[in-house]
Formats: sequence, C-alpha cells, structure tokens
Amino acid sequence: MIVLAKNFGQLGNRLLLSAHLLAAAREYGVSFRNPSFVEYAQYFPSISNDLWCRFPAQDTPTDAASDDLPAWQRKALYQAVRLSTSVLSFLGMTQFPCRVIRVRGEQICDLQDESFALAAKGPRPILASGWKFRSNTLLEKHADAIRAHFRIQPKHRQNVDTLIGEMRSAADTVVGIHIRHGDYATWEGGKYFYSIDQYRDVMQQVADRLGNQRVTFLVCGNGNLSLDQFRGLNVRFGTGHLIEDMYALAETDLLIGPPSTFTQWASFYGQVPLQVLVTADQEIELDRVAWYPQQAA
Repeated sequence: MIVLAKNFGQLGNRLLLSAHLLAAAREYGVSFRNPSFVEYAQYFPSISNDLWCRFPAQDTPTDAASDDLPAWQRKALYQAVRLSTSVLSFLGMTQFPCRVIRVRGEQICDLQDESFALAAKGPRPILASGWKFRSNTLLEKHADAIRAHFRIQPKHRQNVDTLIGEMRSAADTVVGIHIRHGDYATWEGGKYFYSIDQYRDVMQQVADRLGNQRVTFLVCGNGNLSLDQFRGLNVRFGTGHLIEDMYALAETDLLIGPPSTFTQWASFYGQVPLQVLVTADQEIELDRVAWYPQQAA
C-alpha cells in the first residue's frame, strides 16, 4: 500500500497531492491511505466515515449525509503516522519495517520511475512524505476514478448545481475568476496579490474578447468583495463555502486566477481550461489555454 504520511498546505494542495499518489496506487494495483486528509474528509462521502481515507473506498457510500468520525481520532492517527515516519527516517530505517520515501523542498519523486513502481508493488507499505510526488501521465490515465472518489457530499453538490444552473440560464459563457487575497499578501513576497481593479481589467478584457456572447463571471475569493467593484460586468459570487466555491469553479467554461492549486484542482476536476495569471497585466490567450495537468506541461 501507499500511505501519505504528511500533509502540505490547504485543500487544493491536499487534493492534488492525494490525486497523484492515488493514481500511482491504482496503476500498480495497491491501496492508498491518506490519514493526512484530516480537516477535509467530511466533504467527501467516499471517505467521510473512513479513518484512513482509503482508496479503493471500503464501503459503497450512500447519497445521504454520513455521521463523520470525530476530528480527534483523525488527528491522533495522522500524528501517529507522521511521527512514526519521521522517527524511522531519522534512525535511517527507511527499508524496514516500512519503505520510507521522503522528498524535500523542490525535489520531485517521479511516480512512474521504476524504483517507485517496485517499491509500491513490494511487500512493505510505502510511507510517502513530501510535496512533489508527481506523474501527470498517471493522473490523466486514472482521472475518472480520481474524480469519482472525490465527488462531494450531496448537500454541497446541490448548492453548486443550483448556482451554476441559475447562471447558465442567463449566459452563453460562464467564466470563473479566483481572487486570492488573504495569505497571498505575503506569499512569494506578494507577487501574485492583485488588486480588485486589476482583476476587473482582466475580466473586461475577456468580456471584450467574447463580445458576441452573454458572459457571466463567477467570482470566488477570500477577500472583501462587493458587486460595486465590478460595475459594467455581469457577476455572481460563489456561496462562500470552501468546497462549494472550488467545485462551482469546476463547472465553468474558463478559469482565470493566480498560481494556485485551488484553481488547478477545479480545472482538473471539471476539465476546464485554466489561464494562470503570472502577472496582472498579461494578455489572456483564450485559444491556447488547457485544463490541468495539460496546462502545466
């Protein structure tokens, strides 16, 4: 089996890292366990009642809301797995009783590499610790299974469907805009923290390009937003719920936002073309965007 032994970042990071490792587990015919999904398991019926957050799921989930496991149990298991992995690594015991694979910083573990494949198929569980466990090829190959595993709870799905249905009834094209403020004021020195006016200029550029269409913008973000800031544009806000905003963005026709795993996951899940704003004044290339991970190639 493959066990994700350490979490990294917030929801988008957790989903992408889990998806890559899940794809590898499915490729090599082994199970995947993700005790690091502590805060977010409740949103997904496939794992909301599973302490280990396993794939394949242990029981066929129902469409009814489940009685989630207590948070303290998830936290205790995660801390036990994380600390055990750290101790084994510190002691140099990376081959027995478990196979410990740690990648640090910007190091990349290629999940298609022969050494990883042999370890995955071997007799001992892999304890995977690190951010960049990656294989875009395997991610695309097993994308349908990954999307099915990470479908959201029906109550959240219904809210997303209602919002998107209302928007599509009055629009030819729905464009998702992710406004990342909050932590982006300091992350990477604030280089991806763009003002509302800068986002509005980007939106106006898109509206002008699609001038013969009825365009509605779905704006989701973690800052203080008001419709007055987007006068002249047809704008709807997301529900403000983390998982509903992410999965609503996955239902749009085009995604635009700064570098973020939040929009990468939405792009992957909904196969929505993603335009990453590396700078606030860049030209939007509507005919060249692709969905993640093709967008990342």
